[in-house]
Amino acid sequence: MDNKIKRVISAAVMIPIVVVFTILGGTPFKVFVSVITLIAIFEYRNSYNCTGQKAILGILLLGYTLNLAIIFSNKYNYQLPLIFLILLLSMATPIFNRKYDVISSAITITGYLYIVQFFTFLILIRDIDMGKDYIWLVFIIAWFCDTCAYYSGRFFGKKKLCPDISPKKTIAGSIGGTIGSIIGVILWNYINISKGISFISIILLGFAGGIIAQIGDLSASLIKRYSGIKDYGNIMPGHGGILDRFDSILFTAPIVYYYIILFVG
Repeated sequence: MDNKIKRVISAAVMIPIVVVFTILGGTPFKVFVSVITLIAIFEYRNSYNCTGQKAILGILLLGYTLNLAIIFSNKYNYQLPLIFLILLLSMATPIFNRKYDVISSAITITGYLYIVQFFTFLILIRDIDMGKDYIWLVFIIAWFCDTCAYYSGRFFGKKKLCPDISPKKTIAGSIGGTIGSIIGVILWNYINISKGISFISIILLGFAGGIIAQIGDLSASLIKRYSGIKDYGNIMPGHGGILDRFDSILFTAPIVYYYIILFVG
């Protein structure tokens, strides 16, 4: 089957699933995010297999399990102590188990923050007051950025952005992606005009979000380039794995969350 057809079919299946669980919110959304987080953990661990480096899977799964308890009990004030615990265990493990080293510690800590904690921001946003509306900012910023970056780069891209990490990305694509994010949040703000968010404020969110979304994309590409793999998985034929599709969303979610907390209230 042609790769483009695979991509269309995968998107036609995945997008409605994401939309339905996001609309449902509550426990269904938490379960959905928890499932894709677990898949992403194994994708991340497996990506390092061919490098000779190892993430400490037991610690990642411990952090994931304890974070589940926090999420489903709504005891979010325990997240910072949990981060400290994972950092402590990750640094201590190579001392007592020589199968691992300091690189293993770094990979594990990064993986826990990058995957478990960043995915949790989606739940944090959905659970706040009016989160059913704010959560779409994450997807709008990421998806508008990805789409506009692709077409801007395709039609106007000449100078490469960072060819050593992602050869197809261009400066024109990057600029187009940022503009796309700004357009996306302006549309969201127009639909949600009753929330009283200032025009300047929402533009700044779109600008910052568009840049951060691309950093998320490039960060995922950086790991793949280091590991020598094309995709993190094949759960979505034509698209790759969970981390291939949620890379920009993972970095966008914290930006949107803190924007709401600090500037919207």
